Amino acid sequence: MKDKNCQKNLLLISYFYPPLSGPGIQRPCKIVHYLRKHNWYVDVITVQNIIFHSIDLKFSEECNENNLYKINSLDPMAVLSKFKGKNNQGKNRVENKIYFKTPEMIKKIIRSIFPIDDKIGWLPFAVRKGKFLCKENEYSAVMATIGPYTSALIAYLISKKCNLPLIIDYRDSWSSHPYLDFLSFFHRKYSEHWEKKILNSAEVISTHTKWLKESLIFKYGKHLKGKIHIMYNAWDERDFKNVKRKKNNNKVLFYYIGGFYGYQTPKYFIESLEELYSDNKLPEDIEIIFVGNFFVKIKKLIKNSKINGFIKILPQVPHKKAIEYMLSADVLLLFIASYKSKGVVTGKVFEYIRSKNEIFAMIPPEGECAEILRSYNYNYICAMEDNEKIKENFIDIYKFVKSKKYNNRKIDNQYSRKNQVNQFEKFLLKRVFRDEI
Repeated sequence: MKDKNCQKNLLLISYFYPPLSGPGIQRPCKIVHYLRKHNWYVDVITVQNIIFHSIDLKFSEECNENNLYKINSLDPMAVLSKFKGKNNQGKNRVENKIYFKTPEMIKKIIRSIFPIDDKIGWLPFAVRKGKFLCKENEYSAVMATIGPYTSALIAYLISKKCNLPLIIDYRDSWSSHPYLDFLSFFHRKYSEHWEKKILNSAEVISTHTKWLKESLIFKYGKHLKGKIHIMYNAWDERDFKNVKRKKNNNKVLFYYIGGFYGYQTPKYFIESLEELYSDNKLPEDIEIIFVGNFFVKIKKLIKNSKINGFIKILPQVPHKKAIEYMLSADVLLLFIASYKSKGVVTGKVFEYIRSKNEIFAMIPPEGECAEILRSYNYNYICAMEDNEKIKENFIDIYKFVKSKKYNNRKIDNQYSRKNQVNQFEKFLLKRVFRDEI
């Protein structure tokens, strides 16, 4: 039942939600947490059991939703979870094979076959549950965080059936996504049809970048401008509480934390360091540490490189441990491909900034992410594919770290989760609760 002391009551549709773990799961969890701090009542509908690369049970405690409803699905990730088996070490054979041994090209083909996306098998179960909950509770609005994009369609159908204001939150682009390949012209037009229909129906739209806001307005009409609020993925001060920096005085540590998706790759970075190594210009007191779950192709790239002796691969860790690694780094590595990625802003960049450590950003130099980094005086920036500039920046940032002349950066709260969600809530009050402000 609803908390009578709460004034705003929200039904959130989020396929990816704790105890699943990863960058994409943080956004809905943090939104829920900070809305609850402002006396919102929030129920969440998510999927029950799916094949996924990582689980973090402690992460579930951070969200603080009122009720969490886990429901069945017939999407591929849910169906395959029924056939899980374990090896002698207790690790899941099916999960490992699907996530890290299946070539990314095959996965992209499988995903692109379905209309909207491959989570469409979740729709009938989620819509039915949403309609039932609407009868039991007086919700003020229904919200979906996307991707997957099926979540937006679910929230749209519930909003129409239950006559509720619709809120759409983009943690990733939809039809404008630079890494999304459509199987056919029909698939693209079908997605664009539904995206337009849903956005026209929405009372509030939040985007994770300035670029996406501008893109949606350009593609679907200027009438959307007043509906759209930019809510960056940001960093959460709570995650940095009681985490200590552990510096290694013997080596200069370069950390990359996260996965490689789409056109992201460390290929050019490794090639550049191989060239420095062949020219006897690669410093001997460096260590490059990749932390995350990586596909076979990436592991082979690293294993077969000339500089594999300088590189460590560590498995994905709970978010708190990842923050510890960020704080312990001398330099944090960032990769964003140049292809159609000027508007890509990875979530980790804000946590990198909050760490106050040096950042070596191999990203579009004129993109939105570079603009944000430069606003905090991070200037070691070059294209991910620019070998010559990578070599130059690598040596320069190494020398800067060795000189001990660290920048004393002051970090404001502009890109904190608390501030970003607080601003989002103010926008909601203006758009959805006009009579209460």
